[in-house]
Amino acid sequence: MTGRASTTPAVVAVVAVGATSAVLTHLTRRATLAVLTSETLVVAQVSGATFPGSSIALPYLVVLALLAGLLSRLPGVLAAMAAQVAGLLVVPLVVDGVGATVQQAGDLAPWLLTSAGSGLLGLWARSNGLSGMSDTVDSHYESARQLLTQLRAVTRRLSAGLDSEGMAAALMATIHERLDGSLAAVFVKTEGSPLLPLAYLGLGAQQLLVPKDILVERCWERHEPVQGIVPAGEPEARHRVVLPLRVGNRMIGVAVSSSTQAATTEMVTELMGEVDAHSVRLDTALVFDEIRTLATADERQRLAREIHDGVAQEIASLGYAVDDMAASVADPAVAGALHRLRTDLSRVVADLRLSIFDLRSDVTATSGLGAALSDYVRAVGARSHLTVHLTLREAPYRLAPAVEAELLRIAQEAITNARKHAHAQNLWVDCWTDPPQATLVIRDDGAGISVQRRDSFGISIMRERAERIHATLEIHSSPTADPRGGTKVEVRVADRSAPAQESVRAR
Repeated sequence: MTGRASTTPAVVAVVAVGATSAVLTHLTRRATLAVLTSETLVVAQVSGATFPGSSIALPYLVVLALLAGLLSRLPGVLAAMAAQVAGLLVVPLVVDGVGATVQQAGDLAPWLLTSAGSGLLGLWARSNGLSGMSDTVDSHYESARQLLTQLRAVTRRLSAGLDSEGMAAALMATIHERLDGSLAAVFVKTEGSPLLPLAYLGLGAQQLLVPKDILVERCWERHEPVQGIVPAGEPEARHRVVLPLRVGNRMIGVAVSSSTQAATTEMVTELMGEVDAHSVRLDTALVFDEIRTLATADERQRLAREIHDGVAQEIASLGYAVDDMAASVADPAVAGALHRLRTDLSRVVADLRLSIFDLRSDVTATSGLGAALSDYVRAVGARSHLTVHLTLREAPYRLAPAVEAELLRIAQEAITNARKHAHAQNLWVDCWTDPPQATLVIRDDGAGISVQRRDSFGISIMRERAERIHATLEIHSSPTADPRGGTKVEVRVADRSAPAQESVRAR
């Protein structure tokens, strides 16, 4: 067979092999080393049996070597080169003998060297992340998938789940059982903020146990348990123990316990073994809280997009249709009704836009409570008849992300109630933060809350949100006949002046 006569069947065979490999890769959704090596071996055998007529197919082997280096690094290059040598030289050796094979090996040596260099080039590109097939990225995703799968299984088996407050409550229960303390608290460290309260145990713990304490600071510096007496403390809680929450070599927070009598060193040492175990669980729960917060924010953004692209657009289209109808109607009564309908549709669209802004407003790593609240009240003032007066006093440190988020939602609910139901002209929003303390006051000059609305769904939601962050919620509402009028919603976080409680009372 002449070289020219063997060129066409060689090309056809190579194309058929390449097409088969492409189909297998598409069906399996992944290019495997086994498929690539098999393809290289078959193409090399066809090329070796039909050489020199198959010279046109030799660049294809160079490409396969490059892909092997990109796919499987050094093992892939070695497998591809072994397949090429076997296909190009072994078959001719069996068919034509040693003499013809030696001559063919000399002719094919430049191509074999080129393939080897191509494979090493692919290996270099893979190692430097230039191929888009980085092992590090793939391994990180695979590790994340395995960890999330295990986390789902573990969460279903845990009695307390992966709720950080539940973990903190379990920790405080263990401390109370071992030390017989009357009050307890757990404070955790968040990025960019000082120690912030996570949970309390006992009546008055929120007022008596604070993170700004000399014993807490000493425990944080030493990473060891610290005991002491609080001279001005309550008689039943003068003896204080501060336990470090350690995860390896780092501190994630402290647990504080107060009782009527001092704990022995042996008791504290024995307790620390259990506290360290609780610390690992609590740290995991805090990470899970962060993931859940990010997922919630993403879902709020998705809902905002759905409302904007769906219901809001449909209602706006109805408004345009009503405009066309009103312009073509001659009956004044019908035209007046259509104008009133158009006004109602405009109001609904405005409410939807504010609802979308509600969903999109959130606290982030770079935008805290003050910035989010400022943007929100500015939007409300621009899109409603209310004149909004905002006062912000923020400390250099931020509150816990969960506390900031709940305070923002409470403010949104209170402002929405004032905008929709109070018939007010002015709205005053005052926010003061000094972690772990914070005060939020929303006041209007409207009609106040009627008796039948004192247990409204909105008020219930605000109560639930305040309970989640151990805050006090007070709603003062004047009767409609009172010339002062108005409603005042006040939220206090870590209030030292009174035990935690929620109340709704007339002023």
